[in-house]
Amino acid sequence: MNLESLLTKVLPTMLQSWVMLALFIVFVISAKRFGGLLYRLIEPIIVPNKGQKRDKTPFSVSDVATNWYRSFRSRWLAAPNNISMAISSAWRGRERGLAIFAGVFLSSLVITTVLAYAVGLNQAFFAFSLEGDEFDAKVDFQSDPDGSWAGRTNDSAVWESLCEELVEMEEFADCGLVFGRQGLRLTSFFDPNFATPQPLNVVSVTSLDGDWSNVSWDFPEAIENGPPINDKRIIRFYGGGVWDGELGERHAKSVIFGQWPSTPEDAAANRSIVLPSKIASQSGVVVNDTIDSLTFSYITAVYTGLEEITEGAQECQTETDVSFEGEFPILFCKDNITVTDLTISAIYEEGDFGNPTLLFHPIIVSDSVLSSADTTTLMQNDHGYLGIAVDRTEIPTASTRAATAWLSDLKSSLESVRVTADVIDPSTGEPTGETERVSAPREFTVGEGANAVALSIQYNDIISGTITFLNIFLGIIQVFDYILVVPIVALSFVVLIYGLVLSLEQRRREVAIHRVIGGTEATLSRMMVLEIYAIGTVAWLLGFALASGAVEVVLRAVGFLRFTDAGDIDVDPVLSFGSTFVVTLLTVGLAYYYGKNRTNDFLSIEIDEGVRRLKKEKEPNYLLHWILFGIGLLAYVESWIQSRGGFWVWEGGRGGGIIEPFIPNAIIQLLGPFFLWIGGALVLSRIGASGPQILNRAMGWSPAISDIRRGLSGSGSSQSVSRLSLIMLLTLSIVTLAAVQGHTGTLVDERTTDAQNGADLKVQFDSGYTEQEAMALVMSSITDLDEAAIDDVNSMTSVGNIIAANKADGGIYPVWVLFDGHEDTLLWDEQAIPGDDPNELAQILSQGGYMAGPGARDQLERPSRGSPLTLQYSYFTEGEFGLPVQVGPSESVVNYAGRIEWIPGLSATEIDNTLVIGEKTYNELVVNLTSEDYRSTTWAFDLCDQTSGDCASALELLSADLRSVEGVINAEDWSSTHEGNERNGGLIFGTPGLLSMMFVVAALASVSSAFVFLSLVLSQRKRELAILQAIGASPNQVIRLVLFEIMSILLVSMVLGVSLGLAVSESFNGFFGVFGFIFQLFLGQSAPIDRDLVWPWAELVLVNGLVLVAVVLALLVTTRRALGADLATVLKGE
Repeated sequence: MNLESLLTKVLPTMLQSWVMLALFIVFVISAKRFGGLLYRLIEPIIVPNKGQKRDKTPFSVSDVATNWYRSFRSRWLAAPNNISMAISSAWRGRERGLAIFAGVFLSSLVITTVLAYAVGLNQAFFAFSLEGDEFDAKVDFQSDPDGSWAGRTNDSAVWESLCEELVEMEEFADCGLVFGRQGLRLTSFFDPNFATPQPLNVVSVTSLDGDWSNVSWDFPEAIENGPPINDKRIIRFYGGGVWDGELGERHAKSVIFGQWPSTPEDAAANRSIVLPSKIASQSGVVVNDTIDSLTFSYITAVYTGLEEITEGAQECQTETDVSFEGEFPILFCKDNITVTDLTISAIYEEGDFGNPTLLFHPIIVSDSVLSSADTTTLMQNDHGYLGIAVDRTEIPTASTRAATAWLSDLKSSLESVRVTADVIDPSTGEPTGETERVSAPREFTVGEGANAVALSIQYNDIISGTITFLNIFLGIIQVFDYILVVPIVALSFVVLIYGLVLSLEQRRREVAIHRVIGGTEATLSRMMVLEIYAIGTVAWLLGFALASGAVEVVLRAVGFLRFTDAGDIDVDPVLSFGSTFVVTLLTVGLAYYYGKNRTNDFLSIEIDEGVRRLKKEKEPNYLLHWILFGIGLLAYVESWIQSRGGFWVWEGGRGGGIIEPFIPNAIIQLLGPFFLWIGGALVLSRIGASGPQILNRAMGWSPAISDIRRGLSGSGSSQSVSRLSLIMLLTLSIVTLAAVQGHTGTLVDERTTDAQNGADLKVQFDSGYTEQEAMALVMSSITDLDEAAIDDVNSMTSVGNIIAANKADGGIYPVWVLFDGHEDTLLWDEQAIPGDDPNELAQILSQGGYMAGPGARDQLERPSRGSPLTLQYSYFTEGEFGLPVQVGPSESVVNYAGRIEWIPGLSATEIDNTLVIGEKTYNELVVNLTSEDYRSTTWAFDLCDQTSGDCASALELLSADLRSVEGVINAEDWSSTHEGNERNGGLIFGTPGLLSMMFVVAALASVSSAFVFLSLVLSQRKRELAILQAIGASPNQVIRLVLFEIMSILLVSMVLGVSLGLAVSESFNGFFGVFGFIFQLFLGQSAPIDRDLVWPWAELVLVNGLVLVAVVLALLVTTRRALGADLATVLKGE
């Protein structure tokens, strides 16, 4: 978050929320008192006197007002004194104030981060969903050129000047004139006429540079990745507004060679043309090469239906083109325009296929190369539109509904206005004298005087198509993320409540003594509540501000505790007033409410009871604790059994679990981890608090504790110690959960990349290449790049495919071929293969073994290991008189080696119903029938250690260079694929960021809680330590007693906390696995990867070590302070 947003948006909203909370508290107090007053007024009516005689005091409104005024005046006069007393008391009790501060600060930090994270995640998802689309909207004329020309113009300069008025609106960042696809006047994205408006298509290019005869202007990928609009390479002509500003920056991001013209003047002076990388590769041209002429086609007329097509074929005097892709056949009448003398300014990389509204990957040319007659012709035939860049930061991202409403309102405000019109009587056609509000086309007046033109526009939003997908996908993501942060949010409230409890417990006797010396209940209550409110306000302010500023860093997480650079993501996650008030209410408001109630409890007890600290404590519901713990243990066992496919008597059940019905199983998997965490902490905290007794029993024989055994035998029984143990269990279990699942997620990203990309580099060619040809082409790029991390091809392989038959039953199977040495190149995963060693697998295949995908295994009736299968292979060739002649069949006997889930680089669905054989079997089936060298369109290469930084950078450069080479359709490197998977898991789904946040916050909470709460616990025992010294205990004995007591509690709590965290991690694994599988399906990733848990002992040891250091510091500081105090003073004070 930038400083401007912090000062102009966050801080004012925080101030408003704080004032609103203060007013809310005043309102509640006033309403309560007013209710009490009303009750006293009606009490004589609703409560009978029961025969008792009472003095009747006449009711007087003036007396009530006078009493209220005196009370109000006394409070205001006493306010400075109360505030002064609160400040003095807070300073004297810094330790208890620190406990309140820690609780409120942590709650404010966590809740603000969670809410701001959701806002930022929406913004990030918007940004990454739209990053492939340079334009956010297409502005056309409302009226069709074949009808009335009202609201239209054929003057491109007048049309372009409308951009000046549009850009002045705060919703738009940039605007420019574009000649391209015809006007869209549709009801929705799914309008059947969506495919009718056509773009400009390239027809031919002539140039002395390069070889343009190799270039194909067909572009079937456009049909494969969108509606059947046009399957030719398109061209756009850009006006001055597109080359610079926001639109220029968006286009420049995809440039890989040359430089995007930075100004319209540069584009016009150079007569610039920008080429897609595939076109540049096919033609062999480079930046600064020239094009003598370029001819493109435009649409002059459209005919729909058989009758119109017949008529159009006769009327069209130029070229015709008939399309049968849509619901009805369409005939397009085309004509051509030729532009000359163009210079290649840049070459851009063709990315993913985004929104199809404007079609894909155009050739881009400056409109300055068009003559005035050309531009008029294009305008007359509806090919001129305005390309819009919306200010995406203005789009509300709190919800997709809010974004949709914002875009809909923007469209409505541009297209129409509300006007008053006379109501017409339908029977007479005459006005009735009444009026009504109706929508009328909005007119934009461009120009002045006689040259003024009124334009009515059609706003075709491109962003809305993305939001339709977001409505479903973001809902799933947010459910996952909100469930994930439940433990850390619950922990923040536990720390808040326990901090208040420990702080206020210290003041019980102080309140009683104040009452002895004359303090009134009202004065004491205001003093304590003001102290809590003041400390809570400061803690909330710092926590909220820190979370608002740090949430962007959390959003940049692409792995556990790994973050991208600041420039990779630009979000401004500012919370609304409502969300900010919720945070204020849940932190400062909760602290105020709990503190006030606790203070009232102190004031209600007898003075001697308060001094002697006598209170009837409510017995915890231990049965409920054990029930929660038992349900949690059931969820843990269920998850453990299911992750291993069954166990013991539950082997082979549906999912291999104890609970087979789907709904009960889903409920236990969802709620079980939380029950295990809460119930386990409550039950195990009693064991943690018994650490001194455990130490006494285990090491009572040791001379080190022989003289303090009696002290240890009675330790750990206080409620404060139990609370300390509970806090340690909760925090350390969350630290463990976050570390385990975070590292597991990072490993899953790497394994997913291995399965998806298959090798360091995967290259797809436009035709079959031999191994030598593919290696020569890749080596040429390696030599040109001259990167130190890659200097040679370590190994390479390809996965072949043939069709073979089962001799026994004639069944036909697709067969994949793994050639010898594949294990050196392909990145195998243990989950994919039978066994856990790819080298052993390669040996089995080389000896005539075969594997089957899950579907093929079922078709073969689940063969046993080693069972034989006879495969037959044949193919057809052209014989005499051109007739097909069968060659073969050849046979090979193979033995079943096990089930295969996927082959690296191929998806699980491609393997499902297939067989996999080795090179030996392939030679027996194929090579004996043909002498041709093996050729493949896809080759995989092992080049370097893909996980190292230098190798990753070199792989990205190499793949980018190969994609521009003639003959290469695509090149995918491990590093880029891994970045994409990390971004999907991190910047979109939010898992690494949330787990990183949970780990850091829980670690800080464990360390700070250990220091603060332990200091308070030890401060409460000053009297006990003083008495020990008074009866003859040496300082060394006192220190050892406290040290062994607290360290035993801490060590036992640490072991139990980490163990609980490991169990919760296992219970959560099913939850992560289900959502991970859903995400992988949405992204179409190659294979669903199992979440095999990783145990990050280094992080766990580090956090526990820091907790130990904090505890030792608290022990030394507090114990030495207690030992250094005067015994008489301590006992007298007590």
